[in-house]
Amino acid sequence: MKISIISPPFIPVPPPMYGGTELVVYNIIMALHPRGHDIILFAPKDSKIPCRLVPYIESETYFGLDSALDTKSLVGELSEKYAFAYSEKEKVDVIHNQALTVYETDIPTVHTLHGPATDITTARCALLSKEYGRKFIFISERQKELYLNLNKDIDVLGVIHNSVDVASIKYTAEKEDFCLFMGRANWEKAPDLAVRVAARAGTDIVMAIKMSEDFEKVFFKEKVKPVIDSYPAGYKVTLHEEITPDIKFDLYRRARCTLFTSEWEEPFGLVMIESMASGTPVIALKRGAAPEVIIDGKTGFLVDDEDGMVEALRKIDTIDPAACRKHVEDSFDIKNMGDKYISLYEKARG
Repeated sequence: MKISIISPPFIPVPPPMYGGTELVVYNIIMALHPRGHDIILFAPKDSKIPCRLVPYIESETYFGLDSALDTKSLVGELSEKYAFAYSEKEKVDVIHNQALTVYETDIPTVHTLHGPATDITTARCALLSKEYGRKFIFISERQKELYLNLNKDIDVLGVIHNSVDVASIKYTAEKEDFCLFMGRANWEKAPDLAVRVAARAGTDIVMAIKMSEDFEKVFFKEKVKPVIDSYPAGYKVTLHEEITPDIKFDLYRRARCTLFTSEWEEPFGLVMIESMASGTPVIALKRGAAPEVIIDGKTGFLVDDEDGMVEALRKIDTIDPAACRKHVEDSFDIKNMGDKYISLYEKARG
Protein backbone atom coordinates (compact mmCIF):
# COMPACT_ATOMS: atom_id res chain seq x y z
CA MET A 1 0.00 0.00 0.00
CA LYS A 2 1.22 3.51 -0.77
CA ILE A 3 0.57 5.76 2.21
CA SER A 4 1.06 9.49 2.79
CA ILE A 5 1.55 10.46 6.43
CA ILE A 6 1.25 14.18 7.12
CA SER A 7 2.99 15.37 10.30
CA PRO A 8 2.90 18.96 11.64
CA PRO A 9 5.59 21.24 10.16
CA PHE A 10 7.11 22.41 13.45
CA ILE A 11 9.00 19.48 15.03
CA PRO A 12 11.10 16.77 13.31
CA VAL A 13 10.16 13.10 13.32
CA PRO A 14 11.19 11.65 15.70
CA PRO A 15 11.29 14.64 18.05
CA PRO A 16 14.74 15.38 19.50
CA MET A 17 13.11 16.68 22.68
CA TYR A 18 9.40 17.38 23.24
CA GLY A 19 6.86 16.25 20.65
CA GLY A 20 4.07 13.79 21.43
CA THR A 21 2.35 13.78 18.03
CA GLU A 22 5.68 13.49 16.23
CA LEU A 23 6.68 10.52 18.37
CA VAL A 24 3.39 8.80 17.55
CA VAL A 25 4.00 9.44 13.84
CA TYR A 26 7.48 7.96 14.15
CA ASN A 27 6.14 4.85 15.86
CA ILE A 28 3.50 4.39 13.16
CA ILE A 29 6.20 4.56 10.50
CA MET A 30 8.39 2.11 12.39
CA ALA A 31 5.44 -0.27 12.62
CA LEU A 32 4.48 -0.04 8.92
CA HIS A 33 7.73 0.41 7.01
CA PRO A 34 9.23 -3.04 7.81
CA ARG A 35 6.09 -4.65 6.36
CA GLY A 36 6.97 -3.35 2.90
CA HIS A 37 4.47 -0.51 2.63
CA ASP A 38 5.53 2.49 0.54
CA ILE A 39 5.34 5.41 2.95
CA ILE A 40 5.84 9.10 2.20
CA LEU A 41 6.28 11.31 5.25
CA PHE A 42 5.65 15.05 5.09
CA ALA A 43 7.61 16.63 7.94
CA PRO A 44 10.46 19.07 8.69
CA LYS A 45 13.61 18.45 6.70
CA ASP A 46 15.74 17.28 9.64
CA SER A 47 13.46 14.31 10.31
CA LYS A 48 15.26 10.97 10.45
CA ILE A 49 13.09 8.12 9.26
CA PRO A 50 13.60 4.96 7.15
CA CYS A 51 10.93 5.87 4.60
CA ARG A 52 10.81 8.59 1.96
CA LEU A 53 10.78 12.12 3.41
CA VAL A 54 9.25 15.11 1.64
CA PRO A 55 10.26 18.21 3.65
CA TYR A 56 7.90 21.16 3.74
CA ILE A 57 10.70 23.72 3.44
CA GLU A 58 14.21 23.09 2.13
CA SER A 59 15.70 26.33 3.45
CA GLU A 60 16.84 27.07 6.99
CA THR A 61 13.62 28.94 7.72
CA TYR A 62 12.33 27.78 11.10
CA PHE A 63 8.76 27.76 12.37
CA GLY A 64 8.78 26.40 15.90
CA LEU A 65 6.28 26.00 18.70
CA ASP A 66 7.31 29.40 20.00
CA SER A 67 6.23 31.13 16.78
CA ALA A 68 3.26 33.51 16.91
CA LEU A 69 -0.11 31.73 16.84
CA ASP A 70 -1.22 33.30 13.57
CA THR A 71 2.10 32.31 11.97
CA LYS A 72 1.76 28.73 13.17
CA SER A 73 -1.81 28.53 11.89
CA LEU A 74 -0.89 29.84 8.45
CA VAL A 75 2.24 27.70 8.12
CA GLY A 76 0.35 24.62 9.28
CA GLU A 77 -2.49 25.09 6.80
CA LEU A 78 -0.24 25.83 3.81
CA SER A 79 2.11 22.95 4.64
CA GLU A 80 -0.69 20.43 4.92
CA LYS A 81 -2.34 21.58 1.68
CA TYR A 82 1.01 21.18 -0.05
CA ALA A 83 1.19 17.63 1.32
CA PHE A 84 -2.29 16.84 -0.02
CA ALA A 85 -1.42 18.16 -3.47
CA TYR A 86 1.86 16.22 -3.52
CA SER A 87 0.02 13.06 -2.42
CA GLU A 88 -2.36 13.41 -5.35
CA LYS A 89 0.60 13.71 -7.72
CA GLU A 90 2.06 10.54 -6.20
CA LYS A 91 -1.30 8.70 -6.53
CA VAL A 92 -1.15 7.32 -3.01
CA ASP A 93 -3.73 4.82 -1.78
CA VAL A 94 -4.52 6.60 1.47
CA ILE A 95 -3.64 9.87 3.21
CA HIS A 96 -3.16 9.85 6.97
CA ASN A 97 -3.23 13.37 8.41
CA GLN A 98 -2.58 14.45 12.00
CA ALA A 99 -4.50 17.73 11.66
CA LEU A 100 -7.87 18.96 10.40
CA THR A 101 -6.97 20.35 6.99
CA VAL A 102 -9.76 21.29 4.59
CA TYR A 103 -8.74 20.07 1.13
CA GLU A 104 -10.83 18.52 -1.64
CA THR A 105 -9.44 15.16 -2.73
CA ASP A 106 -10.72 11.82 -4.01
CA ILE A 107 -8.03 9.91 -2.11
CA PRO A 108 -9.37 8.17 1.02
CA THR A 109 -8.24 10.34 3.93
CA VAL A 110 -8.13 9.50 7.62
CA HIS A 111 -7.26 11.75 10.53
CA THR A 112 -5.85 10.70 13.88
CA LEU A 113 -7.16 13.04 16.56
CA HIS A 114 -4.45 13.78 19.11
CA GLY A 115 -6.09 16.62 21.01
CA PRO A 116 -9.06 17.27 23.28
CA ALA A 117 -12.68 17.69 22.28
CA THR A 118 -13.74 21.32 21.94
CA ASP A 119 -16.66 22.98 20.19
CA ILE A 120 -14.33 24.19 17.44
CA THR A 121 -12.53 20.89 16.78
CA THR A 122 -15.66 18.76 16.87
CA ALA A 123 -17.46 21.12 14.48
CA ARG A 124 -14.47 20.95 12.12
CA CYS A 125 -14.49 17.14 12.27
CA ALA A 126 -18.20 17.03 11.50
CA LEU A 127 -17.71 19.39 8.54
CA LEU A 128 -14.89 17.25 7.16
CA SER A 129 -16.99 14.12 7.59
CA LYS A 130 -20.13 15.50 5.92
CA GLU A 131 -18.61 17.63 3.16
CA TYR A 132 -15.30 15.87 2.42
CA GLY A 133 -15.85 12.23 3.39
CA ARG A 134 -13.12 12.22 6.01
CA LYS A 135 -12.91 9.48 8.65
CA PHE A 136 -11.47 9.78 12.13
CA ILE A 137 -9.29 7.61 14.35
CA PHE A 138 -9.35 8.27 18.07
CA ILE A 139 -6.50 7.42 20.44
CA SER A 140 -8.74 6.32 23.32
CA GLU A 141 -12.32 5.34 23.96
CA ARG A 142 -12.68 8.24 26.37
CA GLN A 143 -11.52 10.72 23.74
CA LYS A 144 -14.07 9.31 21.27
CA GLU A 145 -16.81 9.57 23.89
CA LEU A 146 -16.04 13.22 24.60
CA TYR A 147 -15.94 14.12 20.88
CA LEU A 148 -19.23 12.41 20.14
CA ASN A 149 -20.86 13.96 23.19
CA LEU A 150 -20.28 17.33 21.51
CA ASN A 151 -21.05 16.30 17.93
CA LYS A 152 -22.60 13.05 16.68
CA ASP A 153 -21.86 13.83 13.01
CA ILE A 154 -18.21 12.72 13.12
CA ASP A 155 -17.48 9.66 10.97
CA VAL A 156 -15.65 7.33 13.35
CA LEU A 157 -13.27 4.88 11.68
CA GLY A 158 -12.01 3.35 14.92
CA VAL A 159 -9.95 3.67 18.08
CA ILE A 160 -6.22 2.88 18.17
CA HIS A 161 -4.26 3.45 21.34
CA ASN A 162 -0.83 5.02 20.97
CA SER A 163 2.01 2.54 21.32
CA VAL A 164 5.78 2.24 21.79
CA ASP A 165 8.49 -0.02 20.42
CA VAL A 166 8.88 -2.08 23.58
CA ALA A 167 11.93 -3.96 22.29
CA SER A 168 13.86 -0.68 22.03
CA ILE A 169 13.17 0.30 25.66
CA LYS A 170 15.53 -1.00 28.33
CA TYR A 171 13.95 -2.57 31.40
CA THR A 172 15.11 -3.08 34.95
CA ALA A 173 13.40 -4.20 38.14
CA GLU A 174 15.98 -2.39 40.28
CA LYS A 175 14.65 1.01 41.32
CA GLU A 176 16.07 4.05 43.08
CA ASP A 177 14.33 6.01 45.81
CA PHE A 178 12.70 8.82 43.84
CA CYS A 179 9.49 9.39 41.93
CA LEU A 180 9.31 11.02 38.53
CA PHE A 181 7.23 13.71 36.84
CA MET A 182 7.47 14.03 33.06
CA GLY A 183 5.48 16.73 31.28
CA ARG A 184 4.82 20.37 30.45
CA ALA A 185 4.48 23.27 32.84
CA ASN A 186 0.77 24.00 32.66
CA TRP A 187 -2.38 23.46 34.68
CA GLU A 188 -3.38 20.43 32.60
CA LYS A 189 -0.28 18.41 33.51
CA ALA A 190 -0.26 19.76 37.12
CA PRO A 191 3.45 19.50 37.98
CA ASP A 192 2.67 21.40 41.20
CA LEU A 193 0.43 18.50 42.25
CA ALA A 194 3.27 16.03 41.65
CA VAL A 195 5.57 18.06 43.94
CA ARG A 196 2.93 18.23 46.69
CA VAL A 197 2.31 14.47 46.51
CA ALA A 198 6.01 13.60 46.73
CA ALA A 199 6.52 16.06 49.58
CA ARG A 200 3.62 14.60 51.59
CA ALA A 201 4.81 11.05 50.95
CA GLY A 202 8.34 11.94 52.06
CA THR A 203 10.41 11.12 48.99
CA ASP A 204 12.68 12.76 46.45
CA ILE A 205 11.22 13.77 43.10
CA VAL A 206 12.87 14.25 39.72
CA MET A 207 11.05 16.54 37.30
CA ALA A 208 11.65 16.59 33.56
CA ILE A 209 9.53 19.58 32.70
CA LYS A 210 9.03 21.42 29.43
CA MET A 211 8.82 25.19 29.94
CA SER A 212 10.18 26.70 26.75
CA GLU A 213 7.08 28.75 25.87
CA ASP A 214 6.24 31.98 27.67
CA PHE A 215 3.02 30.74 29.26
CA GLU A 216 4.86 27.67 30.58
CA LYS A 217 7.53 29.84 32.16
CA VAL A 218 4.88 31.96 33.85
CA PHE A 219 3.04 28.89 35.16
CA PHE A 220 6.26 27.43 36.56
CA LYS A 221 7.21 30.67 38.28
CA GLU A 222 3.78 31.27 39.78
CA LYS A 223 2.54 27.75 40.58
CA VAL A 224 5.42 25.27 40.69
CA LYS A 225 8.43 27.11 42.08
CA PRO A 226 6.69 28.14 45.34
CA VAL A 227 5.87 24.49 46.06
CA ILE A 228 9.44 23.43 45.29
CA ASP A 229 10.80 26.21 47.52
CA SER A 230 8.80 24.84 50.47
CA TYR A 231 9.87 21.20 49.94
CA PRO A 232 10.56 19.44 53.27
CA ALA A 233 14.12 19.34 54.58
CA GLY A 234 15.94 16.06 54.04
CA TYR A 235 14.39 15.45 50.62
CA LYS A 236 15.21 17.01 47.28
CA VAL A 237 13.69 18.11 44.01
CA THR A 238 15.87 17.60 40.93
CA LEU A 239 14.80 19.69 37.97
CA HIS A 240 15.51 19.04 34.30
CA GLU A 241 14.15 21.13 31.48
CA GLU A 242 13.61 19.51 28.08
CA ILE A 243 15.64 16.32 27.82
CA THR A 244 16.75 13.87 25.15
CA PRO A 245 15.05 10.50 24.71
CA ASP A 246 18.08 8.72 26.19
CA ILE A 247 17.91 10.76 29.40
CA LYS A 248 14.13 10.39 29.52
CA PHE A 249 14.22 6.61 29.43
CA ASP A 250 17.11 6.48 31.89
CA LEU A 251 14.93 8.38 34.36
CA TYR A 252 11.92 6.14 33.70
CA ARG A 253 14.02 3.04 34.25
CA ARG A 254 15.48 4.18 37.59
CA ALA A 255 12.40 5.76 39.20
CA ARG A 256 10.28 3.98 41.80
CA CYS A 257 7.19 5.28 40.06
CA THR A 258 5.93 7.95 37.69
CA LEU A 259 3.34 10.47 38.86
CA PHE A 260 0.89 11.12 36.03
CA THR A 261 -0.90 14.09 37.54
CA SER A 262 -2.90 15.30 34.53
CA GLU A 263 -6.00 17.04 35.86
CA TRP A 264 -7.79 17.18 32.51
CA GLU A 265 -9.36 14.56 30.27
CA GLU A 266 -6.07 13.72 28.56
CA PRO A 267 -6.78 11.85 25.30
CA PHE A 268 -3.98 9.35 25.92
CA GLY A 269 -0.65 10.07 27.65
CA LEU A 270 2.48 8.43 26.24
CA VAL A 271 4.21 8.96 29.58
CA MET A 272 2.20 6.12 31.09
CA ILE A 273 3.20 3.44 28.60
CA GLU A 274 6.79 4.66 28.32
CA SER A 275 7.13 4.38 32.08
CA MET A 276 5.52 0.95 32.36
CA ALA A 277 7.59 -0.39 29.44
CA SER A 278 10.65 0.57 31.50
CA GLY A 279 9.30 -1.46 34.41
CA THR A 280 8.13 1.56 36.38
CA PRO A 281 4.55 1.71 37.70
CA VAL A 282 2.36 4.78 37.25
CA ILE A 283 0.05 6.57 39.66
CA ALA A 284 -2.61 8.53 37.78
CA LEU A 285 -5.76 10.46 38.42
CA LYS A 286 -8.78 8.51 37.22
CA ARG A 287 -9.40 10.75 34.20
CA GLY A 288 -9.05 10.74 30.44
CA ALA A 289 -7.52 7.57 29.03
CA ALA A 290 -5.72 6.56 32.25
CA PRO A 291 -8.30 3.82 33.13
CA GLU A 292 -7.74 2.31 29.65
CA VAL A 293 -3.96 2.27 30.11
CA ILE A 294 -3.23 1.35 33.74
CA ILE A 295 -4.39 -1.86 35.42
CA ASP A 296 -5.25 -0.61 38.89
CA GLY A 297 -3.29 -2.46 41.55
CA LYS A 298 -1.20 -4.39 39.01
CA THR A 299 0.70 -1.85 36.88
CA GLY A 300 0.09 1.18 39.07
CA PHE A 301 -2.81 2.88 40.77
CA LEU A 302 -5.81 4.91 39.60
CA VAL A 303 -6.92 7.45 42.19
CA ASP A 304 -9.46 10.23 42.60
CA ASP A 305 -7.42 13.04 44.15
CA GLU A 306 -4.22 14.21 45.83
CA ASP A 307 -4.88 12.21 48.99
CA GLY A 308 -5.29 9.07 46.90
CA MET A 309 -1.99 9.73 45.14
CA VAL A 310 -0.15 10.09 48.43
CA GLU A 311 -1.64 6.84 49.72
CA ALA A 312 -0.78 5.04 46.47
CA LEU A 313 2.81 6.30 46.51
CA ARG A 314 3.28 4.85 49.98
CA LYS A 315 2.38 1.37 48.71
CA ILE A 316 3.96 1.56 45.25
CA ASP A 317 6.50 -1.16 46.09
CA THR A 318 3.66 -3.73 45.94
CA ILE A 319 3.65 -3.35 42.14
CA ASP A 320 5.77 -5.83 40.17
CA PRO A 321 7.95 -4.10 37.55
CA ALA A 322 7.76 -7.20 35.33
CA ALA A 323 3.95 -6.92 35.25
CA CYS A 324 4.26 -3.33 34.03
CA ARG A 325 6.53 -4.37 31.17
CA LYS A 326 4.35 -7.34 30.23
CA HIS A 327 1.23 -5.18 30.09
CA VAL A 328 2.80 -2.80 27.57
CA GLU A 329 4.17 -5.70 25.51
CA ASP A 330 0.70 -7.23 25.32
CA SER A 331 -1.40 -4.11 24.79
CA PHE A 332 0.69 -1.14 23.64
CA ASP A 333 3.45 -2.41 21.34
CA ILE A 334 3.84 -0.90 17.87
CA LYS A 335 3.46 -4.31 16.21
CA ASN A 336 -0.17 -4.45 17.32
CA MET A 337 -0.67 -0.78 16.47
CA GLY A 338 0.63 -1.39 12.93
CA ASP A 339 -1.89 -4.19 12.37
CA LYS A 340 -4.71 -1.94 13.51
CA TYR A 341 -3.71 0.99 11.30
CA ILE A 342 -3.45 -1.19 8.20
CA SER A 343 -6.88 -2.64 8.96
CA LEU A 344 -8.41 0.84 9.25
CA TYR A 345 -6.63 2.10 6.11
CA GLU A 346 -8.17 -0.80 4.19
CA LYS A 347 -11.55 -0.04 5.72
CA ALA A 348 -11.30 3.61 4.67
CA ARG A 349 -10.53 2.55 1.10
CA GLY A 350 -13.71 0.46 1.05
